Amino acid sequence: IPMQGKGGTQGGPAQALEENRAAISKLARSGDARRLMELLHRDGGVEQAAQAAASGDPAALMAMMDRLIHTREGAELVDRIGAQAKRAGLE
Repeated sequence: IPMQGKGGTQGGPAQALEENRAAISKLARSGDARRLMELLHRDGGVEQAAQAAASGDPAALMAMMDRLIHTREGAELVDRIGAQAKRAGLE
């Protein structure tokens, strides 16, 4: 079954993956994403939380994100990054 790429053209899974990879890479380099990472690093423990999440235990990382999104700056960053992702065709 062909997948729809973000550009609306018919393509296979490899094409869709490549388009998404490029969009994710661009999003990760954005100023908002960099600031979000600064905030996460400021509180410490983000590397350990990310490793635990990669191993199947996302609780610490989710708790960090929960604290972050309950701040005005964190909530605004997450909203803007979400809007950027949607404009890039990532959902």
